[in-house]
Amino acid sequence: MTKNTKIINSLVFLVWAGLICLLLYRDHTGTALNRTGTFTGVIDKAVYWYDIYHGPQKIGFASTSYDKIGNENIMRQQREMQVMKNGKATVLYDTVKCICDPNYAIKSLEYSSHLKDEQGTRATGEVEAGNIIFLLESPEKRKTFTTPTNGKDIYLPATLIPALIQQKPVSGSVFTVPVLDINSLLVSAVKIEMEELRPVKIGTDIRSLYKFRSGNSVWWSNEKGIIIKEETPIGLTLYNVPARFAQDYTGKLISDYTNLPFIQSNKFLSSPEKLTRLKVKIKGFKLDRELYKNSIATLENDVLSIQKKEAAQLAEVSFQLPYGGDSFGQYLSPDPWVSSNYKPLHDTGIIYARTNKNDAFLFAQYLTGYLFNLVRTEPTFFITDAEDFLKSLRGDYAERTIMFASYSRAGGLPTRLVGGFVYAHGYFYFHTWPEVWLGQWVPADPTFYQFPADVTHIPLRAGTMKDIISLIDDLKDVNIEIMEAL
Repeated sequence: MTKNTKIINSLVFLVWAGLICLLLYRDHTGTALNRTGTFTGVIDKAVYWYDIYHGPQKIGFASTSYDKIGNENIMRQQREMQVMKNGKATVLYDTVKCICDPNYAIKSLEYSSHLKDEQGTRATGEVEAGNIIFLLESPEKRKTFTTPTNGKDIYLPATLIPALIQQKPVSGSVFTVPVLDINSLLVSAVKIEMEELRPVKIGTDIRSLYKFRSGNSVWWSNEKGIIIKEETPIGLTLYNVPARFAQDYTGKLISDYTNLPFIQSNKFLSSPEKLTRLKVKIKGFKLDRELYKNSIATLENDVLSIQKKEAAQLAEVSFQLPYGGDSFGQYLSPDPWVSSNYKPLHDTGIIYARTNKNDAFLFAQYLTGYLFNLVRTEPTFFITDAEDFLKSLRGDYAERTIMFASYSRAGGLPTRLVGGFVYAHGYFYFHTWPEVWLGQWVPADPTFYQFPADVTHIPLRAGTMKDIISLIDDLKDVNIEIMEAL
């Protein structure tokens, strides 16, 4: 080990290595990463924030920003994380600034790291004539250090993933890429596999997520090359989050949308919203008969039959709000996510009900359209309560479900939260939606702007949002077979 390497290793760089370089392993097999020639970059000027978790506990946050000036792409990363030193808790601060060419290969690099209330170290590097020339600065020393590049393009993970996406990789694609290890300031040829191309439902759209793996390091990327989730060999996970969550250490309910189940349908449904009846056989999941009592979905053995209710039928059985029965207390009350007792939501729910003549059917119809338009669709890894949602108005099906229930319960309309599957473009995807009481449980879907919701909404569990999210772990072996679609 060189003296220069010892300088770096002595300054708690192991944590940064686990985050940014992710202990990539050497493997000289796979396709070289080709330059795209006319590539102009797909990442807009933007800042992306991340929560850093160790197991279930948040220990820090990070940000990655991208900018483009002329033919150069500029990437900046900042991370703040709780660490232990000599048995005492402290905070580690790291920053990286990387100037890249149009293909995101490194041209120059600045790196600094320090513990709270301590001086740290700084490394700057320039790519010149087949080498990276580093200047290392610490309170004790100032030295230069040279790393050969052999004339090849060099990357960091945050610059590598956008470049890999431009190769339009398919599942199983393997690349060998020179990657700079900040820990040692050495370049290693590493094998990176695009392990999976996964469809995910965001709002009513279907988007693609790319899963890249190198050893025990995993990156999930969206179609633009933005890392949305990162798993490290030392047990850290980074989740892409809205900026307002980054410095918030309040406990959150994690809902990992990279892990949501999806099932290819045995039949293609060209117009699912026009179906009046769906009959499906469910295998690999124990169905709860209580869920289907007084529901438009009926259960016989492992076969669910879902009959659509027409709007005219529902209007005929509607009633005046608030509901006067005594048996629906839990469906009119708040829970940890449905904030129907939060005064701004409570008062607004009552106003919306009154605006719709206190008619149960009209109120549910109104909320469906209102929340479809109110929520700015944005995938998140965390479920927030309705009160917190009002700070951003961003989310997806879970947030629309929670907000619907908050307003509807406040207005006196019994509402339950349901999770299961919904059909879209040849697949069944995990989904949540509210069901309202109109003589029986009738599904509404403010994500798809449907009331009543179409018959491809397959209910599997009702309860709080935590109950529904826990359903995901039970769906690994589920199979859905369409037996009848009319």
